[in-house]
Amino acid sequence: MKSQSAILESKVNERLIAARKQSIRRLGDIEYRLEYVDVVNGVEYVNDAKATDLNSTWYSLDCMEKPVIWILSSSEDDADYSLMNEIDVSNIKAFIVIGNHFEKVQASMRAASKPIIQSGSILDATKAAQKLSNQGDVVLFSPGFSDLENFTHYKEHGQQFRKAVREMQL
Repeated sequence: MKSQSAILESKVNERLIAARKQSIRRLGDIEYRLEYVDVVNGVEYVNDAKATDLNSTWYSLDCMEKPVIWILSSSEDDADYSLMNEIDVSNIKAFIVIGNHFEKVQASMRAASKPIIQSGSILDATKAAQKLSNQGDVVLFSPGFSDLENFTHYKEHGQQFRKAVREMQL
């Protein structure tokens, strides 16, 4: 027989999960923030281009319930990559890094023991993610960093990701 504290804990967990799912649905209505793009060959593509800091991306990763191929950026300006070591990577299958500072990301994620791939563009990153993914996976484009060397604004990132996903269907 369950104790009252176990029952209470179970109810609290149920409410937290329901609140998180409601939050995801609400954020899905915000352009570039956990925005559903499409499903291609059973793989869901999510545009989170607005997440230009690790805390925002951390939240997005935490919301994913399926295995994730994470497309992220690198930046010269964001020197503190140490936060990446604190992210739970258990549901991440692979990292695909866009930008000129791949080595910084790679060095910070050595303990993750997951594939870390360098990509020159969002289109190439999306193609690489397609090759790495299986039916039931999620490809999450969530930069985590402001890549101002290659993009003027997060919206430009997001538009390129949407375009790349659409081009896969042609």
